[in-house]
Amino acid sequence: MLMNKKIKAISRTLLIAIIAILVIIAGVGAYIYITSLPSPPKVTYKDTIIVGTTDSVQTTLDPAEAYDYFGVNMIQNTGAGLFAYEPNTTRLINDLATSYTITDGGLTWIINLRQDAKFQDGTPFNATAMAFSLNRTITLNQDPAFLIGEIIAKIEVTGPYQIKIRLTQPYGEEYVKARLSTWVAYAVNPKTTPIEVVKPPKTVDMIGPYKITRWEPGVLIELTANPNWYGVKPKTNKVIIKFYKDASSLLAAVKTGEVDIAFRTLAPSDIQSVQQEGKLKVVTGPGIAPIRYLVFNVKKDPFTNKLVRQAIAYTIDRNTIVNTLFLGSLAQPLYSMVPIGFLGHIDAFKEKYGDRPDIDKAKSLLMQAGYSTSNKLKLELWYTPVRYTPVEGSVASILKQGMESTGIIEVTLKSADWATYRQLFKQEQISMWLLGWFPDFLDSDNYVRPFYHSGANGWLHVNYQNSQVDQLIDQQALKSGNERVQILEQIQRIVADDAPIIPLWQEGQAAVAQPNVGGIILDYSQIFRYWLIYATVPSKNIALSISLLIPFTLLAVVTNREEFI
Repeated sequence: MLMNKKIKAISRTLLIAIIAILVIIAGVGAYIYITSLPSPPKVTYKDTIIVGTTDSVQTTLDPAEAYDYFGVNMIQNTGAGLFAYEPNTTRLINDLATSYTITDGGLTWIINLRQDAKFQDGTPFNATAMAFSLNRTITLNQDPAFLIGEIIAKIEVTGPYQIKIRLTQPYGEEYVKARLSTWVAYAVNPKTTPIEVVKPPKTVDMIGPYKITRWEPGVLIELTANPNWYGVKPKTNKVIIKFYKDASSLLAAVKTGEVDIAFRTLAPSDIQSVQQEGKLKVVTGPGIAPIRYLVFNVKKDPFTNKLVRQAIAYTIDRNTIVNTLFLGSLAQPLYSMVPIGFLGHIDAFKEKYGDRPDIDKAKSLLMQAGYSTSNKLKLELWYTPVRYTPVEGSVASILKQGMESTGIIEVTLKSADWATYRQLFKQEQISMWLLGWFPDFLDSDNYVRPFYHSGANGWLHVNYQNSQVDQLIDQQALKSGNERVQILEQIQRIVADDAPIIPLWQEGQAAVAQPNVGGIILDYSQIFRYWLIYATVPSKNIALSISLLIPFTLLAVVTNREEFI
């Protein structure tokens, strides 16, 4: 009897061991099967993401004065206006406005406002705050104030959540909405915002998905989700934007994982290299910004002479710039300040000067202007090396080579950091320089008025004045359809002949990100929307847990069944 019990016990132990081995094998099989199934839909997001950039805030984060891409983009992420661009479209939708009525033949807009919006400190938004904000921008009259100052004659509060705007002229509906969507028309808190411009590192209390909780100029900006935001909560609670001195430092940061996203600005060759390696994600977007151009101060010699400006226009080699520096895919030649794809665009400079350099015509014009190989025209061409693209110096070299191929022009290249550079052309200490333009709003007017209208181009210090062009620019804003197209074409041909500014190329957009980053939208609005960006967190390996649980569960069942043997 005792012997039978021992044999039974040994047999039972041996059988359990065999079963254990089998169920472990089964568990491995279960793991392989489970991991092949679709992932569960529930996703966990990182609380904080880090974005790297070589850009910086150039003036202030006050919507009444900011007029640089990065500063404006910070405002767009921390503020809101009456209208906004729907992501991935060029369609304007209501934002702080809920509805509007246009009366008096287009001269009066009655706008109803949201009643659930609050400023970052919790102060309720209302019509008085909206009117204060618009009037403040117009009164301060800083560089970007023309965006609304030109079209608004009077603002009245007509109810707790209603304002009435009287326009200077009966502009088209979409044109007015586009202007009122710009950051200069964003709501600011009357309780905490002074009439004077708010200077760094102080910020303005606005209404937006994020608020700035930390700002160390030149080092970083920290955005934290705004608990008082009326819209959809950002997927990422905190975004830290770190500033890098150059493209190589930024590239190293994203490759090592120091930053989750690198945006503005990596060299085109670096972007291509990252794409080929396939380890990081590259997100690209439409190529309307920046448009790049060469500016002359037409009140400074020798650029007071149109023949000199035209001669230089004949030397421009856009194709070499695009094909060698931007690899033929990250930019395209531009022959008008109105970008390709915009209403009324024509290749006005191609019509006038051709699509390749014509050195003989350039020489002829220079000789008519009184210059020769024995009396050379000596010029300085200025550029800023980091703000727009890491290949800026190479761009300047190609332009220099083109001008000097006449044998009559000698060019000295000079550069300065953006802060210094900006002061140089604002104080009119330089007379030929490279610049770039990011749209304030998506309309052809925004590519002619700020450059060619004598009442709006003061910021550029090009000093171009042409009364016919002024009249045509004013007329096109009141027209629509083919009539407006014809006026825009006429403007482009006149300014191509006058050549106070020479368009060069228009770029695409590109961001490099870690594989787990999503939500990056690069669209025509050129707004980098931080509130849509997220980074996923790797979830626990549920498949492994389940597959390990299977064999041990089976084993437990077997070992507890006394009647099994």
